[in-house]
Amino acid sequence: MAEPTSALEPSDEVGAASEDAHALRASSVRNAPIAAVILAAGEGTRLGRPSKPLTRVAGVTLLERAVAAARGAGIRRVLVVLGHAKEEVARFVTERGLDVELVENEGFSAGNASSAAVGGQAAGDRFLLMMCDHLVDVDALARIAASEAPFAVAVDTDPVHCDGEEATKVRVVAGAVVDVGRRLAVWDAIDAGIFLCDRSVAETAEHALAAGEGTWNAVKRRWIAQGRRLEAVDIAGSFWIDVDTPEDVRRAERMLVARAARKPHDGVISRRLNRPLSQRISRVLVRHEVAPTEITIAAFVLTLVAAAVVALGKVSPAALIVGGLLVQAASVVDGCDGEVARAMLRTSPFGALLDTLLDRFAEAALLTALAAAAGADAKALVLLGGALFLSLLVPYVKAAYEAASHAALPAARVTFGRDTRMLAIAACAIALQPFAALVAVAAFSTAEAALRVERALRAART
Repeated sequence: MAEPTSALEPSDEVGAASEDAHALRASSVRNAPIAAVILAAGEGTRLGRPSKPLTRVAGVTLLERAVAAARGAGIRRVLVVLGHAKEEVARFVTERGLDVELVENEGFSAGNASSAAVGGQAAGDRFLLMMCDHLVDVDALARIAASEAPFAVAVDTDPVHCDGEEATKVRVVAGAVVDVGRRLAVWDAIDAGIFLCDRSVAETAEHALAAGEGTWNAVKRRWIAQGRRLEAVDIAGSFWIDVDTPEDVRRAERMLVARAARKPHDGVISRRLNRPLSQRISRVLVRHEVAPTEITIAAFVLTLVAAAVVALGKVSPAALIVGGLLVQAASVVDGCDGEVARAMLRTSPFGALLDTLLDRFAEAALLTALAAAAGADAKALVLLGGALFLSLLVPYVKAAYEAASHAALPAARVTFGRDTRMLAIAACAIALQPFAALVAVAAFSTAEAALRVERALRAART
């Protein structure tokens, strides 16, 4: 007699196959390329502008900043969900040549959950959901994009740049969000408005809309109520800010310029004296959308004017004093082009090269003017030659290292860079000591060149 076949065996095989298929599907979704979905359908009435995504912050629209952040995080496919003022936004995208896909949400008035559902269905298996009115650092996007959860939210346990009263709060337990809302009595972090989602999240948004719940917060609460895990990814320390009002725009501009002013190679003069002044100027310049190249040329012209006035110091002590003041003013303005370029997302190899070349010409003009003011005798001319050579050696060491290693020269805590040399020139000119200014430039250039050579050789060995 043949052995009876267990009724459990076929179902076990089917169940195992089903589990394998589910695991394979989950693995495929996790490994799928991530698209970015930018919600840009809102009206932005609190901003007082016709279109929220086209609102300019530091000379750049919120939409462009969101797209640039996604690109910076390595995301190739970017979808923009349109609603209010869709024609204007679409025309802007075409005129600027933004490489994005436009998705129209005819029901955007139902709430941002509708835009999330429409954008998510168009994006595919896995997508990063971004709000166009949130300025976010690339680092924050990269941190949440690394999550493997079906649904993850970027939270900030140490919020610095947001309005705590208006922000969405979250309560976190064991790395998962268990409650979300603006009026939570007990909360652990702020919702930063960046989410990693798979297709099931878009489906949940559709179910919430069908139940008359149109907000994205309602989608999150529904997900949690269904017993599913909403993973919390802490981005504390990363820059992000929600731009909802004109006051937020001004605050964001201050922060963007301040961030743009931070350079690892800045010396103490730049950090303590020049940058606090240049940032004030740069905030005005970005608001009026002045091109960085125009600022570079203006700083160069101002330095040439300062040099011409310093050269008159041989016959007029007053000219030497005025020239010294102009030198320091030019040094401050010289920092604005880089600040504006970074704040306005307009950095370029051309701009960097032009700035470097004009800086060298301007410094040569100043040193020549000092020699003229010092009497242009043999001693002054010899010192002029030494100062010129040594001042050119400083940027050469940095350029040589970076060309050979294809990496930035390591920063130093103590530097005697251009900011130091310009201040020395200004101070000595005001003190009516042009010859001492040449000596100071030669000495500071020697010290800085030696420090850079030492750092370059040490870094090249590692």
